[in-house]
Amino acid sequence: MERFLTLTGSFVNVALVLAGGSAGLLLKKGLPERVADAVMKGLALCVMFIGIDGALEGTNALVAVISMAVGTILGSLVDLDKRINCLANKIEKKFTKNGEKAVFAEGFVAATLLYCVGAMAIVGSLESGISSDHSTLITKSVIDGVSSIVLASTMGWGVLASVVPLFIYQGSITL
Repeated sequence: MERFLTLTGSFVNVALVLAGGSAGLLLKKGLPERVADAVMKGLALCVMFIGIDGALEGTNALVAVISMAVGTILGSLVDLDKRINCLANKIEKKFTKNGEKAVFAEGFVAATLLYCVGAMAIVGSLESGISSDHSTLITKSVIDGVSSIVLASTMGWGVLASVVPLFIYQGSITL
């Protein structure tokens, strides 16, 4: 039960991405591009504010730098980008009919990278695992949930499928 509670932040993140992505699918072609663009720019400002605030506090800066360096090295060595794209293309081929525009892979890869690359995913997962402080992951979850509305409205259900690698990535760091 304790391990389950340790993953609270990751569960919240998955739930908000699924909820936002589902809402985005309902809004398909109903979200004007200028609104989607404005929302994503607003979220980018929020992320920048959180990053600057954390840097000024001086907390977790070393952990973030080391995590990014190690993560970049490991991701490059195992060619994570290629593997994610190959997986997305295989899934897309199974579910796409001939002549149908294929967007699953685009949504899956874009959302997976957006949700998994960044200091909040790493530092938040570490905080969840080490001190049971889920605040960073919950903040990230809200940002991811809102962005999933925009992404799913334009890129489809591949965005919702990104919760699988998101949970594996954050959950494994947390544990």
